Amino acid sequence: MGKSTITVRVDDRLRMMSTLLALTTWPEQEQMFHPHGTHAHAHRLREALAHVEEHAAAITMQEMLESGLPLDTVFSYVNVLSWPGIRARAGELPTWAPENWSTQMRDFMHANHVTDLWGRDKAAWADAEQQAIRALEKGDPLDMLTRVFGPQADSLHFQPNLSYPTEQAIGFRSDKTLIAVVPPPVAWGTNPPWPYDDNPADPYREAFSAYARVLLGEMIEARPEMSDLIHKNRLPVPNTFLARHPDVVDQFSTVLVSGLTAIALEEVHGEVEAKSYVVMTHKAHGFQALPAVIDVLRHYLSEQASGKFASFAEYLPSFFNSLRIADKLKKM
Repeated sequence: MGKSTITVRVDDRLRMMSTLLALTTWPEQEQMFHPHGTHAHAHRLREALAHVEEHAAAITMQEMLESGLPLDTVFSYVNVLSWPGIRARAGELPTWAPENWSTQMRDFMHANHVTDLWGRDKAAWADAEQQAIRALEKGDPLDMLTRVFGPQADSLHFQPNLSYPTEQAIGFRSDKTLIAVVPPPVAWGTNPPWPYDDNPADPYREAFSAYARVLLGEMIEARPEMSDLIHKNRLPVPNTFLARHPDVVDQFSTVLVSGLTAIALEEVHGEVEAKSYVVMTHKAHGFQALPAVIDVLRHYLSEQASGKFASFAEYLPSFFNSLRIADKLKKM
């Protein structure tokens, strides 16, 4: 277990995306799904900008959400943006992005002096950055990510996020960098969130999961045979889980990333944190197969370490059969 390769820094382009998200229906949707306390900065930001929630840049963000695009994809728009110019690089716009969104963003930022609003909470952002650095100094996610997804030439970026979303980590790629945008850990009830370093396992868990989701998505996209296998094999999960995750690939990704995260947590932060995560995941997703998934993934990692597999893609044909057997044994 080596020193962390995660770089913690605040990217203002990502803060801008979070600020725009604050002016959509997202904050209310979060609270309807799971009532929880949010950071004081998020409250102050929404109050200060409430009078411009009809700005074209915020409306476009709302339209992006209503189109069904995941936040991972929406936030990846920063890949084409310059800062502080807030201009999209010509010829690099993703197909889903409106051509004039960067112009709208530029007007929104300058007309409302948004960087000044961030500056009012400069100390809070600086504290969050230092908390995250302390929390993430232990453990190197690249080791397990490489063993599962193949050799990685990537660097890892962790963005503390005191705005929105307040309970969901976002992950996407920017060239050779994997980015995780992570809120501070949600506290009990409606109390304000805990500091990032209150329990270092929390930000590590969220960052690892975000990076793994990105790499798994890329692996599946690059290998159509993986998608075929995923669609042909049913996972041992209940109907409630299937209803919450109707997309078959999303079902598989949620199960696999959860298993990998549990193992990563145990290797870096110990068995207690891993078991706590398994319980939390069961409550959140409603499936009981996670211990079986973990057993199968441990078997894969053992085989991979012996040189039998270069990446999980080679093991996938065996994964589903092994999981069904392991799940039956767990239930006996």
